[in-house]
Amino acid sequence: MTKLLFPMLLLCAGISGCQQTTRQSVCDGWQKLQSKAPTAVYIIQNDRTLANGIASHNKFGKAQGCWG
Repeated sequence: MTKLLFPMLLLCAGISGCQQTTRQSVCDGWQKLQSKAPTAVYIIQNDRTLANGIASHNKFGKAQGCWG
């Protein structure tokens, strides 16, 4: 049993070094999707699914506090 103690301690020390130390935010990797007015009008008129997706994305980000 004592033969396995030292290798076990080394293994535990190695695994503990894999812990994540930086705090992640729900906003990491997100940014508000914006377009110029003519582009927005075009998208709304020609691709309603995309327009709804952009609106949902922006609404979700705002609800999470990622942007105002």
